[in-house]
Amino acid sequence: MAKNCFFFSIAVLLNCFIVCLATTITTNLTTDQSALLAFKAHLTSDPENVLAKNWSTTTSVCNWTGVSCGLSNERVTALNLSDTSLSGTIAPHLGNLSFLTSLDISYNSFNGHIPEELASLDRLLEIDFQYNNFSGEVPSWFGILSELQHLLLSNNSFTGTIPPSIFNISRLETLNISYNSLHGKISQETSNLPSLKVLDLSFNKLTGSIPSAIFNMSSLQVIDLTSNSLSDSLPIDMCTHLSLLQRLHLSSNQLHGQIPSGLYECREFQHLSMPNNNFTGSIPREIGNLTMLKVLNLWLEQPRRAERSKLPSLALCLKE
Repeated sequence: MAKNCFFFSIAVLLNCFIVCLATTITTNLTTDQSALLAFKAHLTSDPENVLAKNWSTTTSVCNWTGVSCGLSNERVTALNLSDTSLSGTIAPHLGNLSFLTSLDISYNSFNGHIPEELASLDRLLEIDFQYNNFSGEVPSWFGILSELQHLLLSNNSFTGTIPPSIFNISRLETLNISYNSLHGKISQETSNLPSLKVLDLSFNKLTGSIPSAIFNMSSLQVIDLTSNSLSDSLPIDMCTHLSLLQRLHLSSNQLHGQIPSGLYECREFQHLSMPNNNFTGSIPREIGNLTMLKVLNLWLEQPRRAERSKLPSLALCLKE
């Protein structure tokens, strides 16, 4: 009798666990559905009917256009609505998608400020808000998204300075805030990003010198600071720790002094572009050792023919 009661109790508990689990999954998925419907309600234009035809309560959220769900928990893990001609503002309810790892709404016409409620998305690995009309300052709360690897905010209308908190995201690999209206100096704290591969701050209004700390970031593969108002000279040994650097774009600034002879230490260079500055002197002959170089864009004296012959498949743009 006692044995039967024991097995009966186990069966009851197991049944309750299954019911509770199913209820939790349903409740959580309902939370995700509500968040996405609020996102849809904040749209002012959906000319291609991307969401109007598909985002309906009659079908599972996991089958909605642009939505991906996890296999185990059936929670929304990714939202990709890139290049869908959408416009409107971002609903703060989007911050309730607690399992979201990727948020891509690039190449649309979203506007306004990015709501602070998105700071709750602590699983995010990628944010892609490129090519929209977002305005205001770059949110400082990005800095608490400790798992973030890619932050893409280019081609918007952000103003103000680069928030120091961004340099707390130790796993960040790509930081692209180009084509905005940011001002101020580039922080030495940039070097707090040990995994950073791409740093693109081009086409802003940044001033001051390029922080020496940047030249110690051995993970960097791309540095693009084109079209700012950066000044001062470049250190001779700038490439000592940049062994992986493939692209360096510094054109249209106010840099001066000589082209560093130590550039040859960036042996992975493929693109080197520094015209429209105030450099003096001649192109260092050591550049001839950059055998991976494909594009060299400098407005200086022509390099000696002997050095040019060492640069295979090179597209030269040189000006005396």
